[in-house]
Amino acid sequence: MINKFKDTIVVSIGGSLLVPDGIDINFINKLKEIITSLVEDNYQVALVIGGGKTARKYQDVASRFSNVKHIDLDWIGIKAIRLNCELILRIFSDLNIHKNVIESWDEAKNIKENIIVIGAFEPGCSSDKDAVELSIILNGKSVINLSNISHVYDSDPNKNTNAKKIYNISWDDYLGLIPDKWSPGLSSPFDPIASRKAKDNGISVIVIGASLENFKNYLNSSNFEGTTIS
Repeated sequence: MINKFKDTIVVSIGGSLLVPDGIDINFINKLKEIITSLVEDNYQVALVIGGGKTARKYQDVASRFSNVKHIDLDWIGIKAIRLNCELILRIFSDLNIHKNVIESWDEAKNIKENIIVIGAFEPGCSSDKDAVELSIILNGKSVINLSNISHVYDSDPNKNTNAKKIYNISWDDYLGLIPDKWSPGLSSPFDPIASRKAKDNGISVIVIGASLENFKNYLNSSNFEGTTIS
C-alpha cells in the first residue's frame, strides 16, 4: 500500500505531562493545536501515551504489599496508560483519528487515519518500547520523546548539582549511563529495553522535555533544547 502521508511522526508523551497532579487542560489544548497543524499539513502522527504519576501512585501503593510482584505493577501501569489514552482519544475525536486505541501491533498496520493513539499492552517495559516498535512498523527513523526530562545528563542531576547536559550521544554511551534492567516506575530519559531495541533498528530518539514551544521548534527545524540519541 502506498503511504498517502507526507511522513509519519512518532511522539512519545509522558503521562506526567498530561496529568502532573490534576489533568493539565492547558497542555492538552496546546498539544492538540500542534497535532491539528500537522494533520492539516498531511502528516500522520502516532501518539504513544505514558502512565506517568497516575501509574506511579497506584504502583507505589501496590508495591507495599508483599504478594504484589513486578508483573503486577506493570499491569497497573498498563491500565493507567489506557486511561490516559482514552482521554486523548476522546478529546481529539473531532480530528481524523483512528477510532480505537491501538492495543496490538497488527492493529497498527495500514491505518488510514492521520492520528493514531497507542496504548501499552505487554508487561516488562515502558511505553518507550511501544514507541520504538511503532516506529519500526511505520518505517519511521526517529521517536520524539516529550516528558519531564529535558536532556540526557552525564550523571543524575537529582543527585549531582554539577551534572552536565548532553546534546548528542550514541546509543552505546547512553546505555552506559542508565540501569541495565527495566523496573516498573523507572525514571530515565528512555528505558533500557526500548533503548536496545532502538539501537538494533537504527532508530534515533530526540529528548526534548516538556515544552511544547520546544516541540514546535524541533518540528520547524529551528534550534531546540534537548538531546539526540542515535
